Amino acid sequence: MPTGDDGDADGGAAAGDDAVGDDHGSAADLERRTTRPPAFDERFPVPLRGVAVDPETRCVHWDDPVDVVALRCGGCDVYYPCFACHDEVTDHRLEPWPRDRFDEPAVLCGRCGSTLTARAYLGCGDACPACGAAFNPGCRRHRDRYFEG
Repeated sequence: MPTGDDGDADGGAAAGDDAVGDDHGSAADLERRTTRPPAFDERFPVPLRGVAVDPETRCVHWDDPVDVVALRCGGCDVYYPCFACHDEVTDHRLEPWPRDRFDEPAVLCGRCGSTLTARAYLGCGDACPACGAAFNPGCRRHRDRYFEG
């Protein structure tokens, strides 16, 4: 999917279940899955849903090499690669992760599978503290969608 210089996607149509996405380097990366309630994507160590999600949490909406996080919705406690995935597979509005829960796991690194607290993610400098994977710095512009201010 075309993206801007900072990793922003222009949007796009949702891919179907088990859709094949762009090649990110290996055959395993080609497996894309769309997961809707009540199911979860069993490839991940947390409850995760999304649209055409690859094994490192890239989705149909955000598909650059640095798009390797999934964020936990404050309302349903499920992880999604992005707000657009949440909106496509649920029937409720995305609620930001509440400030009083910033010390609980709220972010999944799609590269190594580590979970980060909201506080750790917001202070990590756009890289996973566990494995060093780069996170998309463009996500800073819409952190208010995912985390209470």
